Formats: sequence, structure tokens, C-alpha cells
Amino acid sequence: MQKIAIIDDFEESCQLMAEVLSPYFKCEYICDSEKALDFISTFKPDLILLDYKMPSMTGIDLCRIVKVNELTKNIPIIFVSGAVTDDERIETLETGADDFIAKPFHPKELLLRVKKRVIKPEEVKVDKVQFKNLVLDPKERSAMVDGQAIDLTPKQFDIIYLLATHSNSLVSRETFMEQVWGHNEVSPRNVDSQINYLKKKLVDFHADIESVSGYGYRLSNKKKPKES
Repeated sequence: MQKIAIIDDFEESCQLMAEVLSPYFKCEYICDSEKALDFISTFKPDLILLDYKMPSMTGIDLCRIVKVNELTKNIPIIFVSGAVTDDERIETLETGADDFIAKPFHPKELLLRVKKRVIKPEEVKVDKVQFKNLVLDPKERSAMVDGQAIDLTPKQFDIIYLLATHSNSLVSRETFMEQVWGHNEVSPRNVDSQINYLKKKLVDFHADIESVSGYGYRLSNKKKPKES
């Protein structure tokens, strides 16, 4: 049975989420964010449900730590929180979270969102994708340019993987919002921001991520010369 870690300083919220998910997953929760990292390390969850505003260590701080750790960076994180602004919601996604559910939530929505993110690796057909001198491995979620590893965030990997697997097509901002973030609760500027960060990391890539005004992006076979 796949494991769900629930981290929220409000115990009743933890109990409610565990009650909804326990028929399908093994759920454990913790209400002390300072002990959350040890909890994750010991429990080894397949997905983390995380509150935004917690004392001592915020959900954002915890998410950042999880996403830079080689042992935990690929664990999906869904923020489940209330009373946050649009900017705070976007911040969770930019930090590496995979989804955001607002409180109060519908139990069926929580279950469907979790099921969507928790996929057994053996159920997914994985093939390496190559475009020019860029090689992407979806199983390892790794990117290499000329054999050198490129350090990408989970969202950046998903963006370049989507572009590389649609190399002959334009990819709309709406497609990125749906397939990379999983829903449309982010703005097009969030897509643009992540792609700008991504382009800075792919300086030796023998192609360009080309913007198509008013629509989205595509991979271009021609590399633009660097500005002097």
C-alpha cells in the first residue's frame, strides 16, 4: 500500500485527511513541523500533504528542503491550506510543490488529486528523450547536455520534457499550466518565469526555447547567438 505523509499543525485537519485517504493508502501524520524532516526520512512516503502556515518551520521552508535533497526531491508534494493569497499559492508551486488544494476541501477532490499524483513507477513506460545534445531520462528525472548533468527543479524538468516530446509543435501556456502544474490555478506569468529560469540553465543546449507571442513556446533547431 502506498504511503501518504500528512504534515499540519492542526491535528483535526490531519485526522480528516487520514480518514478520507486511509481506505486507499497508508497514512501517517505529524503536527510538529520541526520534526517533519525526520518523520519523512523514517516513513519514506510516496506523497506529502503539507500545510502552508505552521509555527517554527513553514510549509514553504519544508518544501524547499525536501526538493533539494536527492533522497526526497521526487516525492510529490500537495499543499493543503486555507487563508493564503494568490501570490502565496503561486509561491508553493514555484518552490516545487505539485499541487495546491484550498481548505475547506471536498473529500472526493482530495482523493482524486492524491490518486493523480501517486503513480507506481512500473505502470509508467519510460524512454529517454533526446533533442540535439540534450538527453532527458523521465525515470530518473535527470537532464544532461553533452553528457553533463543539469540541475533542474521538478517543474523545470517537466517543462523541458513536455517541449522535447512535442518538438515539432507549439506548446501553449495553458498546456503547461494543466500538464506541469496539474490545474489552471496558476497564471501564464508563472509559466514564463519558470521558462526564463530554465533557459539560463541550458546555456550549452544546441537549441532554443522559442517564445511564440500570445501563444506559448516551442523548441527551435537554431541556437540564437549569445548577446555580447
